[in-house]
Amino acid sequence: MKSSCALTMLSLLVSQGSAHMAMTYPPPLRSKENPFSTSANIDYSITSPLSASGSDFPCKGTLNLLGTAAAQSVATWQAGQQYNMTIAGGANHNGGSCQAALSYDKGQTFTVIHSYIGNCPPAGTSSFKFTVPADAPAASDALFAWTWFNNVGNREFYMNCAVVTVNGGSSGASSSTTASFSSRPKIFEANIGNGCSTAEGSDVAFPNPGPDVDNTSSKTAPPSGNCAVAAGGGSGGGSSAAPANPVASSAPVASNPVAAPSSPAAAQPSVVAPVSSAIQGVPQFSLAPTTPGAAAGSPGATSLPGGVFIPVSSSSVSCDPEVETKTTLATISRPAQTNAASTASDIVPVPTPTPLPSGGANAPGSMTAGLACTDEGQWLCIEGTHFQRCASGRWSVIMSMAAGTKCQSGTTEFVTWAKKRNHKRAHARRFRSGHI
Repeated sequence: MKSSCALTMLSLLVSQGSAHMAMTYPPPLRSKENPFSTSANIDYSITSPLSASGSDFPCKGTLNLLGTAAAQSVATWQAGQQYNMTIAGGANHNGGSCQAALSYDKGQTFTVIHSYIGNCPPAGTSSFKFTVPADAPAASDALFAWTWFNNVGNREFYMNCAVVTVNGGSSGASSSTTASFSSRPKIFEANIGNGCSTAEGSDVAFPNPGPDVDNTSSKTAPPSGNCAVAAGGGSGGGSSAAPANPVASSAPVASNPVAAPSSPAAAQPSVVAPVSSAIQGVPQFSLAPTTPGAAAGSPGATSLPGGVFIPVSSSSVSCDPEVETKTTLATISRPAQTNAASTASDIVPVPTPTPLPSGGANAPGSMTAGLACTDEGQWLCIEGTHFQRCASGRWSVIMSMAAGTKCQSGTTEFVTWAKKRNHKRAHARRFRSGHI
């Protein structure tokens, strides 16, 4: 039973390890949903956060496509009218706070048109309504951006951008506010090496959210550090009464070159917690920050790459009550067979794997932790005693093999290891992503 529980947990870890959230409508630059993307430029880690250094800000480094065939407009909107954006994925990190914005200077600045504080995004697929300001400038190559600051997990900043056409409004166009477009704030920026960070476990309260705000949060916290208030005219004359919850709606049909998605079911914001059951007998190595709540750039914070938190529904796995509580990934090793009868579990407790003791990130054949990688899910065995994995587009930290085992050196789609014993042949097993 314990073995079955361990395998179930491991399967969940593998299947959800690289699935965060991304905007799917309007389809972003380099998205597989974008009809103008080519196989050569599709970003298969589009759900990953921006680099903690800010090197790919803004728009996850996709603005080099502007002016090319891959950056054609994917939606046509009318100033003063209401539309929606769709967010989808697997790990929503208990939601957080998001913003929708427009840029007319090829991504140098982004003007907020709507802020969503709390429950953004919920798990699964959801849509969020916004109104294009009535005085938004007309352009055939405006950039629409979705930004997200997650509630739980590493302190991260997610951003996707799509090229859209904005047609000028008319005198009869509706507007949710009386604030002028030029008075609206710029997008909030944090967790990208700019001296500003968000608090773990809370929905960030934007210093200047603009006049159009949906606030459904039960717990907010201001950012910390050097967080300059984005330029703009403040809250204006917009609606500040009880904001509406994010709701599902159909994307506009009018003259869009991309077929708008059908109305996704309005998912209720759900609390998605990290995997919190350490599997008994499985080596543990936590990829969570060592200091809970530590903000990026603050003492005790880690600089792990994105994608190391793997949330699943807290009710989706039920194991023995005696298990210890940790956020973990797991490697399973089968014990050597002996002639003596044994009633022990198939899973053998082993010490916590430790980082490479001497070589570290400079060990022969290893990759620097956090370095970008392209072969998602690949394993790298280092000298038979340590390993790394390509997850969410980044190499993980170097970890040790279980005591008494060794892996086959090289980069493969699965890890092959053998446990040394007194028999002539070692018992070898393979661990392939998603299977045992």
